[in-house]
Amino acid sequence: MRFEKAQIVRSLRGRDSGCLLCVMDAQEDWLLLADGKRRRVDRPKRKQGKHVALVGEWDHPVMEKVRAGQSVRDRELRAALAAFREEMEV
Repeated sequence: MRFEKAQIVRSLRGRDSGCLLCVMDAQEDWLLLADGKRRRVDRPKRKQGKHVALVGEWDHPVMEKVRAGQSVRDRELRAALAAFREEMEV
């Protein structure tokens, strides 16, 4: 599967299993993932694509900033992921 910036994925393996993460960058089979809390934007987690499942894409101003390569604060990313989580539950 081909992943792109600003997609939302769920971790399938590792200590962060079950967590929602944002793809900050995709490099061949490797992804750089952040959630703004455990994994900060300035130190994203490097994880293989086979260890995550695509949850979806979401049109949110923070995700647009990630796609454009602009800087995103941890607080903004946490809020965006929390809003996505709430929308999924409805």
